[in-house]
Amino acid sequence: MKRIKSIDTIRGACIVLMVLAHMLSWWVRPEDYWLTSFIHSILGDIAAGGFLFVSGLSAVIFFRSRLTKAETHNKKKLAKKEYLIRALLILFAALFYNSATAIGTLDPSNIWKWFVPLTIAASMFLIYPLFKTPKLFRLIFALVVWIAHYFILSFLTYYEGHFNIFGILYFILYNEVGLHPILNYFSFFLIGTVIGDVIYEISLSNDKNERLLGFKNKLWLPSLIIGSILIIFGASFSFPSFLSHGTFSSMIYSLGILLTIFSILLIIEEFEVFKLEKSYRFFYFYSFYSLTIYFSHNVIYFIFLDRLNAITIWFAVLGTYISLSLLFRFIYKEYNIKASLKAQIGRISLLLIKKIETRKEEAISSH
Repeated sequence: MKRIKSIDTIRGACIVLMVLAHMLSWWVRPEDYWLTSFIHSILGDIAAGGFLFVSGLSAVIFFRSRLTKAETHNKKKLAKKEYLIRALLILFAALFYNSATAIGTLDPSNIWKWFVPLTIAASMFLIYPLFKTPKLFRLIFALVVWIAHYFILSFLTYYEGHFNIFGILYFILYNEVGLHPILNYFSFFLIGTVIGDVIYEISLSNDKNERLLGFKNKLWLPSLIIGSILIIFGASFSFPSFLSHGTFSSMIYSLGILLTIFSILLIIEEFEVFKLEKSYRFFYFYSFYSLTIYFSHNVIYFIFLDRLNAITIWFAVLGTYISLSLLFRFIYKEYNIKASLKAQIGRISLLLIKKIETRKEEAISSH
């Protein structure tokens, strides 16, 4: 299966938006914080939701590809183990990041906090038993989880900070609610796996015309229609709550934006409407080093902390993106996958699988 550039573009764009949101939060002075609030409202849940969406999409394509290449039952079991080890490694990386945050802020509660990597890791584990379920079931389940989240949150909020079963459950599910709690964002991941399955099934065809027809009928038209409906519904439902992070309207609106943009990017890519090599290359570096950037970009926190106004912030943002792009272009040429945490997690998971199997074979032979 060929590499789908649209996936890299969406993932890279989400990282770019995330870094922008953080720069605005960190660097804008208090009296101009209206700008931060305004941009955050526009971005809504697109960046985080998009990252979960594309993670689900990539996870299912990776899982299906590994199973397809596996020739025997034993190799299929190894492919499943490799997926679970990947999820476990991302979980370890997320908890390490959270622990560093807890130390830096002197707040132990940050050890368990729903930053994006922890939500991705939890989603990867939760989706595993659902890989065998039909796509329609996953869509319905995503909707059920989405709606249930708001009822559960409404009930548990009363127990926030209480040391009882409900208080502990609130801490596990919603620390903190302003970030990316699993019950809210898992739906993005679930829907991503459905889109990923459709893409994978269509891409199995070697006939270009058949593949284009499949994309048109099974993905582009449904996604554009559904995406447009979700945008309109999300923006109009309980207006203007779609501008507030984590609300039902914002989540629906953001999903509609993601489906629509992803469909348009796929149309441009598959029909080769026009060349996107330069812009793709820009987003490719941010996609390839997505986890690396996420875990390391906090180093820019103190550079202009609370010092920039509504105008000077944009010069700093532009300078930061130019610097980051040049830096990761250099890193890509010099170190390639060695500096990609995403790639290294894949490499380590394969090595661990080989070690586990070698030890099993040694144990069998010794008996």
